[in-house]
Amino acid sequence: MTLIDTHAHLYWESFQEDLDAIIQRSISAGVTTIINVGVDVKLSKIALQQVQGKLASIPGFKAYSTIGIHPHESVNYPTDVSIHKDIEELEKLYQSLPDQIVAVGECGLDFNSLSDLSQKAVQIKLLRAQIELAKKLDLPLLIHCRNDRSTNPENSEAWDQILDIIDTHPTILHCYSGLAKTTQKVLASPTLFVSFAGTLTYPKNDYLREAVKLMPLDRLVLETDSPFLPPQSIRGQRNEPASVLEIAKLIAEIKGVSLDDAANKTTETAQKILRIK
Repeated sequence: MTLIDTHAHLYWESFQEDLDAIIQRSISAGVTTIINVGVDVKLSKIALQQVQGKLASIPGFKAYSTIGIHPHESVNYPTDVSIHKDIEELEKLYQSLPDQIVAVGECGLDFNSLSDLSQKAVQIKLLRAQIELAKKLDLPLLIHCRNDRSTNPENSEAWDQILDIIDTHPTILHCYSGLAKTTQKVLASPTLFVSFAGTLTYPKNDYLREAVKLMPLDRLVLETDSPFLPPQSIRGQRNEPASVLEIAKLIAEIKGVSLDDAANKTTETAQKILRIK
């Protein structure tokens, strides 16, 4: 059994003191491939440096990276010119080591708790620029999407816009949080793949477990978003890539298949969309 964590941030400060042990625990849990996800130009560079550095020499383990600008970074882009400049930097980074960079992202829309509503337009511009980059480089997207449900629990504004903007581009929907009507739209688009994180295990998130029931197993991939979003069993603690195993077990239970089947199919799907071995 092999598992892939399609979304982790191994460069995060909380990982640096014991990263070797973290990777060994990952391997012991069957997680033998990790995608090290960038969230801005600087951290995309650091993610790639890790992947081509110490992570490249660990027996039985593979790591790849992504290039992207998180929607939270929209506050740092006062002009279209500033967006264009950093998109060029991401492209240069890809050209420096194309075999190690497997997606554009983490990019997307995050409308949760926005203090300045004008940032919505900037986030959309930033997302569109990264979609164009993904098309140019022939890479899939790694999409972050979060709605503001503070006053309306049924709000799906960000998801509606995301699905309209990305259209049919091959995409992993990171840490999926879509409600039932969003899930139906995702089901209708065969180029969209859904990634579940530790939030799937939270007792209140029945709607996510319903989404697992609806989605075909070959449209699902796994992630941790570590060091964030620990599963229920370690909630409140630092998350690690090894937690993918817990998510795989829950998906197997929900789908009524063996753990091996869930692991093998999600691994196969991740390999297909990210074009890795």
